[in-house]
Amino acid sequence: MATYAQLTDDEKAQIKVAAKRNLEYQMYALEVEVIAENAKTNPSADRISDLEEQIAEKQAQIAAIV
Repeated sequence: MATYAQLTDDEKAQIKVAAKRNLEYQMYALEVEVIAENAKTNPSADRISDLEEQIAEKQAQIAAIV
């Protein structure tokens, strides 16, 4: 990882918090889409599977931000 002379540890931590928060917003939006898809008369299993894959990807990204 690069060396940052101007960013404090607190500033770096806040950037990580903001990145995680953004990913959580995206993940929650995907979960709402799953709920909406399941509410349809004929929900698309492919669409739900795709959304669940995207949610899992967001979870992995959040876990990667240490």
